[in-house]
Order: sequence, then C-alpha cells, then structure tokens
Amino acid sequence: MRLLRQGSLNLPVELFRRGPCLRAGWVFLAAMQALAAMTCRANDAAPEVHPPSKWVAPRSFTRPKADDAVDPSQDYRWLLLDRQINAQNDEEFVHEARQTLTSAGVQYGSHIMVNYDPTCQSLTFHWARLWRGTNKLDRLDPSRVRVNQAGLDTEEFLFSTKKTALLLLDDVRVGDIVDYAYTIEGSSPALDGKFFDAVQLQFKQPVERAVTRLIWPSSRRLYIKNHLTDLRPVTARKSNAVEFTWIVSNAPALRVEPPTPVWYDPYPWVQLSECQKWAEVNRWALRLFTTTNPPSPELASKIAEWKKLPQPAARVLAALRFVQEDIRYLGMEDGAAGYEPTHPSVVFARRYGDCKDKSLLLLTMLRALKIEAFPVLVNTYRRQELAAFQPSPVVFNHTIVRVNLEGQSFWLDPTANYERGLLTARSWPSYGLGLMVAPGVTGLTPIPPCPVQPKTTVTEYLNIGATLTAESTVKIVTVAEGRDADLLRERFATTARDDIERENLNNLAKLYPFIRPTQRLLYADDEQQNRVETTEFYAIERLWTRLPDETDYHARIYSVNVDQALIKPAVSFRAMPLGLQYPVHQIFHAEVYTTSGVPVDPINVRIENPAFYFQRTGGLAQGRLVLNFEYHSWTDVVAPDAAPAYVRDLHTATEALDYTVIGY
Repeated sequence: MRLLRQGSLNLPVELFRRGPCLRAGWVFLAAMQALAAMTCRANDAAPEVHPPSKWVAPRSFTRPKADDAVDPSQDYRWLLLDRQINAQNDEEFVHEARQTLTSAGVQYGSHIMVNYDPTCQSLTFHWARLWRGTNKLDRLDPSRVRVNQAGLDTEEFLFSTKKTALLLLDDVRVGDIVDYAYTIEGSSPALDGKFFDAVQLQFKQPVERAVTRLIWPSSRRLYIKNHLTDLRPVTARKSNAVEFTWIVSNAPALRVEPPTPVWYDPYPWVQLSECQKWAEVNRWALRLFTTTNPPSPELASKIAEWKKLPQPAARVLAALRFVQEDIRYLGMEDGAAGYEPTHPSVVFARRYGDCKDKSLLLLTMLRALKIEAFPVLVNTYRRQELAAFQPSPVVFNHTIVRVNLEGQSFWLDPTANYERGLLTARSWPSYGLGLMVAPGVTGLTPIPPCPVQPKTTVTEYLNIGATLTAESTVKIVTVAEGRDADLLRERFATTARDDIERENLNNLAKLYPFIRPTQRLLYADDEQQNRVETTEFYAIERLWTRLPDETDYHARIYSVNVDQALIKPAVSFRAMPLGLQYPVHQIFHAEVYTTSGVPVDPINVRIENPAFYFQRTGGLAQGRLVLNFEYHSWTDVVAPDAAPAYVRDLHTATEALDYTVIGY
C-alpha cells in the first residue's frame, strides 16, 4: 500500500481534505494493528544521503534564458516535477526544480521540506543544489538537516507520527534555481499491501514539465481511471513489469474562483487503484469493524443499565450521547498503530478515541442492545462525487453509524459532541453517498437528505423613544433549531458568556454606535426538541440620525442574520460553479413601536430564484410596524451560466434587507 503524499505543491485532488474524521485523527486508512507492528519499519533514524536507486531514470530540466518572459505575478516558477514510483520495491523518487523570481520567491522557495513517517518509512536525500547561471552550487549538508516532530495538533486534537525533514539553503538569490531530489522508501501495510495513488496533471502554479512514472508488477492488476482528462500514459512492457509514464508540458496554473461547492474539484487527475469493485473495499473494512473479544465487565455493566430503558429509541440515544460526550475526541492521524479501530473496551476505559474508535464503540453498544447498526464510510467533501471514483478505501475521510429502528434509518455521527434531541430531531449533513460496511454489500449506499433542516429565527422588539432625543429599547430573541441549535449550543459550551455578550454587542454597534446592554443575556436550551433560545436586552441612544444634506431624521431596522446568509461572490461571470451554504433557513421578524416617527407601509419583495427564496413583507397594525424577512437556500451550487441571474436576484434581495422609519 502507498499513501498519497503531498510534495512541494499542494495536492489539488481533494481526496484528503480535512473533515470531521481527520479532526478525530484518522485519514481513513484503517488496518490490522498487529500486522502493522510486525511489518512496519521502526525507523526513527535521521535521513541519509545516497545516490538514487538504479531503477530511477534521470530526468533533466531546461534552464530558462535571461530574456524568457515571466509572469509578473509569480514569485517562483516550477521547471520540473518528476515523480517516479517503483511499486515492486515500495520506493518513491522525487526530483523537483524551481526558479526564484522575486525576493518573496526567495523567502518561500529557499528551503526544502519533506514529510514522512519514520515508523514506516525511510527518507534519503540525493542532492540539493543551486544553479546560478552555469554554476552548480552544492547545498546538501547532512549535518544541517533538521527533523521536527509533528506532535499534537492542539486545534484538531491530532497526534501525528509524521515528521518533517527541513533543509535551509544558504545564499539563495533571485534568479537561482533550487534543484533537489529524495526518495521515500516503505509505506504502511494498512491496506494489505495494495496500491492506491493519484497522478496530478495540473497545479495551482504553472509547471513547465510534470512527469509521473510508475513501475508496476505485471503479475498484479492495476485499475486506472481518468478524471477531467483524456491523457493516457505511455506504456512500456518489460520482463516482469509494466512501466506507465504520464507527461505534461507547460501546464498552466489553475486558479479556483471562490466560493465553489465543497465537493467540486476542477483539477484533472488520474486515479490509480488495485481494487476493481466496492465489494473488495467492503470485505477489507468488515475485518476492521468485527470484534471477537467480549466487552469488559465495566462496559458490559454500562450496557446493562441501558437495557432497562423501556424504549429502543431511548437506548440508542443513551448510548449515542455517552459516546459523543463522555468519550473525548482524540486520535492518531498517522502511523501504523493508528489505523485499526481500538477495541471498544479500551476506548471505554480510557475515555478517548477518534472517529473509527467511537464508531466501533457505539456499534458494539447498539448491537448488544439488539439494535441494528452498521458503520458507514463517507467523504465529507467529495460526497456524491464518489460515484465517479474507482473503488478504493482511501477515498473516505470519516465514519458514521447507520441505525435502523422501527422502519426508519438514522445516520448518526458519534463525534458530534453538541447534538441533542430525539432521534427524529437529529440531523446529518448531505453526505450523498457512503459505503455501508455490512455482509454482502457490493456498492455505494445512497444517504438521503436529512428531513430535519436547520432554521434560525431572530425576533427584534424595538420600542423607539417618544422624542428624537429619547432613549430607545430593544429586545432580541434568537431561536435556533436543528443543526443551527447544535452550533449555537457549541458556541455557548466553548466560549465564555462574557465574550459572547461582548461580541454580540460589538456586532450591533456597527449599526447602532450608541447601544448598551441593560440586562445579562438569557440562554435556554430545550434539549428534547433540540431548540436553543437566547434573549438580549439593549438601550439605544441617538437611534435617529440625519446626514448633513438631509432634512428628515431616520431610524434603520436591519435583518442582520438574513444578510449574513447571502453569499455575495466576488466573481459573477464564472467558468466554475458557485458554491452556496446549504441548507440555510434564516428568518428575521421585527415589531416596532413608535410615537416619534412615521412608519411607511413597506413594499413587499418576493424573489424565487432556482437557488434561493427570499421575501420581505410588512405592514402597520395596532400602532406598530411589523416586518418579516426570510431567506431559504434550495441548493449548494449555482451553475456558471446561471450565476449572473443569481447575482442580480441576490442584489435585489440585498437592497431589501432593511427598512427606514422617518422621524419628526
């Protein structure tokens, strides 16, 4: 097995973007821990310096001429990206050359960084040199190579066994070519010796020449699948191997037009997999989520407590909440020891685990409670795009649990710490597709959209002072439901109440500079219905304002939460799809009492775009002004040809986000 590695250029193929599973410490390459311990190199030595292996084909690059045209926006340019993989020897050779063009290019391009896992891999440098004109300056000094431990990612609670070898180059100047090569030998046995990789064909920066060469044993079957490209490799057959070579010349930079949908990947690439069918991936995963040892007495005792609950749904909720809240989120991102789900009794005893650990613990509990449940492998980014992939274990980045209860399926995330509510009130993201790990599964499983949609309603009760100089008061009630309730609950659980009040006040001060709180914020959490409510109280001085060239005073009511939901792209005329937040449902309701102003009957606005719905309604009733603003997204994507119309409708909605009362 070979992990996809990131070289000096960021890997554009978004197979391994960080999702919830990676925050739990798992790049879903789970495997047999005992096997890994026997076969994985325990190589913690410093990188060595040797010539490349004999199987490596030397490849040169063309040094630019002094009068070559240079893109003024570039700090450096890539002359060569050469990657050669020998699947027979489990080696990968990398040769890269880049030319610094500016002082910023010197700043960012004058050091060499290589990530590798010394528990499974060895790193060998071959050369590091500068080309200055026709002069070749050697810069590879083994004594200056520093190896740093990745350690703990304190933001995402990941321990990593990876290390970074760093070589700082002396005396790098503008125009120098940094030319270096290294080999990483070995890989984790996580996938039973099978091979999975990707070939990059376009990058975030322009590349004059990119070559990927693969030496493949002729006795093994390799499945090659193109994505957004028709490029075929040059193939050469030898006695016991097949050699594939992908060559790209003068690849232009591919710049993404943000925001794009989370699942969208515009980069052409080639997927390499040793799996033909999803059934193979399922059989591999079944071994990981099958436990033969009985639970510990402590775990069995906890399960016995839940068996006394009268309803199956209550048992599911008790087990789920325990795993979500009592098992803290912590795990190993890399290293052979982090690939196999830890035994549930161990996770229960130590009270921490990553997503695979927590999923297996929850499964063990539910099955002991006679609840039908299965692990499901998903990709939180690629989602429904998995349908276009060649079967492979490495395309997943997270694990959830499917529970079948009384004719309904619930897709539960044991790492979602702040969820509450009945099973019917639980929500899950739009995963699209996943691989349910169960006997007989031969394909990807459609994951239906969640029927529980998020919704936030902000109600503002504004009592405008009796005169233009009098103080006004406002009460703001925010009600969050569904996923919005989870997010608001998380905010209050992880942020000091004083900080929340200060942040809310500062946000309102952008509209009302002379606002001040009159009471402490109130917080109420209906966990049964998964509904969170906050209430804020403020006084506003100088609510009435007037510009120097105006005769009338005015007071402004603004639907802030609806405004924040509207995605305003910087690029309207696009070649790439526009990504939207979805699902989103935001409502702003205002009740305004005034004796010092003249409310004008508001003009109602209604917009029905294929991507969103917006409306503003209002009227006068019993001495008060009542306003309603609502935004509801229908999709997470707008096609490029539909983007101009979307932006026009969005502009119309933005113009209708406020209302002005005229003072007298």
